[in-house]
Amino acid sequence: MMMTLFGYPIETVYFTVLVVVGIIILIDVLTALIFSVGMISFVLDLLPIPGSVLLYFLGFASATGYCGERYTSFSSLSILIVAIVVGIAFSSILYFGILLPLSKKSDSIAYETKDLEGKVAKVITPVPKDGFGEVIVEMNAGNISKAAKSDENEPIGRDETVLIIDATDSFVTVVPYEPFLK
Repeated sequence: MMMTLFGYPIETVYFTVLVVVGIIILIDVLTALIFSVGMISFVLDLLPIPGSVLLYFLGFASATGYCGERYTSFSSLSILIVAIVVGIAFSSILYFGILLPLSKKSDSIAYETKDLEGKVAKVITPVPKDGFGEVIVEMNAGNISKAAKSDENEPIGRDETVLIIDATDSFVTVVPYEPFLK
């Protein structure tokens, strides 16, 4: 005896959910390419779990349920249980293995210009009285060299340690650095 849901065979329900979720994901990807944010994900992210995880859960579960109903002779209840387990497993792998690590900003090697403020740097090209020199800053992303000018309009020699007090996209403003403890 075939199980029905809403008066339709369960295989049809699985297939319909799979097609609808596929269309929603396609619309979401296309709107993300156009508007930098997926419209469907934006709406679904109001839920307690991320919208993409919910969509992928429904997609994996309905695909598993459809294939189970179509190609096996197991009972509809056991196929439903397996479909839910597979949906949870694959959407968890997607969330914890891909989405969560990507969302952590600290995992990025990029830096913002304002991140340089308060950092200690070493002068690699002397900073003249009314001009620009160059400093190198050690960051997680590697060594970053920036044009530098003196805040006090005093020359700073090569290999001196400086403190960055202001940073713009084109240069940093530095002062000689003297640590508290020697």
